[in-house]
Amino acid sequence: MKSSLRAFGIGLFVAGASMALFDKLPSDSSQKDNAAYEKQLDDYEKQIAELTKQLNEQNPDSVNSKKADEQTTSTTEEKAAATKEENKSGVVEETIYIYENVSIYTIGQQAEDLGIVTNGRELELYLSKPEFARSIQKGSFDLRSDMTIEEIAQVLTGQPTE
Repeated sequence: MKSSLRAFGIGLFVAGASMALFDKLPSDSSQKDNAAYEKQLDDYEKQIAELTKQLNEQNPDSVNSKKADEQTTSTTEEKAAATKEENKSGVVEETIYIYENVSIYTIGQQAEDLGIVTNGRELELYLSKPEFARSIQKGSFDLRSDMTIEEIAQVLTGQPTE
């Protein structure tokens, strides 16, 4: 009984080892599959190159997309400069647009960029107070640089100003 059990165990070991070796050895079908995939990949890369070349020939402006991005940026900056209104006392009047799910950081940064506040971080911290953080309204708000942080917060939350 003992010897037959030992023989059975050795047989299982040999069977397992041979199966493991069989899985480790490269098979011809996997090599053929890899070669087919590599050929297909090369064909796709050639097609992409041809299509890119055709696109560039038909639309040479797409090659200069970097220039277009620079022009868009400069146009946006010019519009921002043109919309800034400074009256005689040096007060900046600007409109801030607040969209749904905009962060308080973005509001502070936008106010600083427009020149309404000198430190957008200060406005951000003030708006993070519980009485303001949950009640910021979406929409467009006309703000001036002579307003205090408290007044700006009240305008942005729709609270009555004193």
